[in-house]
Formats: sequence, structure tokens, C-alpha cells
Amino acid sequence: MRVVYTHAAKFAGAGIGSIAYQFVRAIHRAGHLERAIVGYAADHDLPPEKVVAFPWMRMIARLARDNQPLRDATFDRVAAHFIRPCDIFHGWSHQCLHSLRRAKALGAVTFVERQNAHDRVQYRLVGEEFERWGFRGYEPVRPWGMRRGLTEFETADFITVPSRFAYESMLAEGIPEACLFLIPYGADVPHFTPGEPPRDVFRLLFVGQVSLRKGVPYLLQTWERLRLPQAELWLAGRVTPDAQQVVAPYRDHPTIRFLGHVQDVPAVYRQASAFVLPSIEEGSALVTYEAMAAGLPLIFTCNSGAVARDGVEGIQVPIRDVDALAAAIERLYQDPDLRREMGQAGRKRAQEYTWEAAGERLLTAYQEALQRKGKT
Repeated sequence: MRVVYTHAAKFAGAGIGSIAYQFVRAIHRAGHLERAIVGYAADHDLPPEKVVAFPWMRMIARLARDNQPLRDATFDRVAAHFIRPCDIFHGWSHQCLHSLRRAKALGAVTFVERQNAHDRVQYRLVGEEFERWGFRGYEPVRPWGMRRGLTEFETADFITVPSRFAYESMLAEGIPEACLFLIPYGADVPHFTPGEPPRDVFRLLFVGQVSLRKGVPYLLQTWERLRLPQAELWLAGRVTPDAQQVVAPYRDHPTIRFLGHVQDVPAVYRQASAFVLPSIEEGSALVTYEAMAAGLPLIFTCNSGAVARDGVEGIQVPIRDVDALAAAIERLYQDPDLRREMGQAGRKRAQEYTWEAAGERLLTAYQEALQRKGKT
């Protein structure tokens, strides 16, 4: 089995770049990597001859910072010329339309990685937040980018999604179940390890972009309402333009700390008592895997795409529900034994969802796809 894999963002970087790297690494270790075609790359341990990178894409990414569809389309046009004959082609949503067509012309079975909910669901949910909080002048998803993504769904043989929430969103928008593979992401278990919980303070941690899509306004409202003694809320991540106005009144709050971009993320997890991610829309947020690996109990929404289970590794709350969020925070605040039990269960759960396990699931999906297409 020969696999060509494409990804436009910084390969082996943070976020989705790390996801692409981990999957490509698993494909290579299994002996199936024909070629990875990436926008540009951080340091990695893959053979140079297996990775085609375009250093000039770094400049494109900077120039098109506010126009990601342009970056993705530029990458795809170029990457398509580097597609080799292969058995499996796997590209990322909004980044691979021309590459898909080229790979299909060469006889490959084709996959699209959809890292979020279905485009229409994502557009609706995030658009509702923009409307609710009065953010104007920016589309949650560029319409022509969404059209491109929908065409990719029609073109590809199969679509991989990382969570049950994303899977159900695909079905709700008419994607046939036979076209879908559910492949959760993974945790870097050796890198994210438990620390000693703080004794003199309850510290609730949020990690990720401080944005409307992540449900941050509801978290801030909830925290202000609770006024818990000896408690702190830490938010680690860049405040995005859509959330600036919402965040502003809380900048000087005595128990809320905005940490900005953090270099040593594992160290921040080890200083926390619990983790919260009240996301409105995700695919499967990597930070939930990291928090579990770090032994933290989770407060999360279904839409966060977490593999945590309600009542086992954490507490699940509905999106936009300040009352439910407050009850969950207060429950963990009041019960250190429950925090410890859920944290230990989370660490165990993370060990079932390593990147090695994610790679095995992906390779199994490839083999099944080839069998279904009669190519084995």
C-alpha cells in the first residue's frame, strides 16, 4: 500500500500541523508512505526524500493570514503537480480539491480529512455566535471556501472525521454513512504528564484560542457569577479579534489570568486543578486529549469532540448553558476526591487514545477502503 498525504499548514507545528505529522509518521513507520506534500515544515524526524515542502508557503501564510482559503487554494494548485501514483491519497478539507482530482486520475482511492464539523454546521454555529456577540465584518467560513470544501466531499471516496459530533454533523447534512470513517486523534502521553495539584487554590484551566467559537464568553460570565473563594481561572492562548470586545471587561479581574501564547504548555497543565473547554464547534480538540493525559478532570461540551465520557473522565455540559457550566465548575471545586478520580480515569483514557493507536486506526481504514473498492 502506497500513501500520498497532503497538508497545507505548518507540518509538525502546533495544532493541525501536529495532527498531520503524527498521521504521516504512523504511515511511514508502517512502511506505506510514498510521499508527504506539505506547505512548510518545522523540524521533524521523517526522511527528507519522503517530504516535499514549499518554504515560500510560509510567506503566503503570513500574507494571507486573514484569508486562509486563498492560502489553501494556492497550496492545492501546486501540490497537485507533485502527486505520485499511489494506492491511497489523503488530503485535508479545503486544501485538496485539485490534488483529489489528480490522485483519482492516477487510480488512487481518495480520502478527505475533515477536522471540524460539516461546513454548513460549522458556519451556522459560529455564525450564530458572531451574531449573538455583535461581531461584524468577518465570515465564520468564507462562502467560496465552503463551496470548495463541499465539492471535495463530493469528489473524495471517503471522509475521515475525528469525533462522534463531527460524524453526526456529516450524517445530518446528507453525507452517506458508507463514506465516513471515525478516526479520533491522539494524546502525546509521555509529553503531557500529571503534576501535583495545587493545595491552596482551585485553578481552572482553559487552553486554546480565546475565541467565540471556543465558548469563552460563557466561561467568563460563569466565572464572574460564581465568585468562588481561593479560586483562579487561567486562559492560555491568543485572544482572537472576534473575542476582544467580550474579553475586555475581564482583563483586570482579580481571579482571571490571560496568559497569552504559552511555550511550555505541559507545565501549565501541571499547575491546574481541572480543565474546561465549553466549545461551540470543534472537530476533536487536541487540548482535551492533553488535559486527560495530564490527569485533569474535564468540563466539556459534546461539540468539543472530546473522547472523555460524562461522569467518568469529566462532566459534559450543553453549549451556551451558563447554569450547567456553573454547576459543573462548582461540583469539581467542592469535591477534590472527584477531581482525583476523574483525573486518574482521564490519564487511563488518554493511554487508550495515543497517537500510535490513532495511526493504527487510520491504517485499518485505508485497508478497509481498498477492500471496498476491490483494490487488494
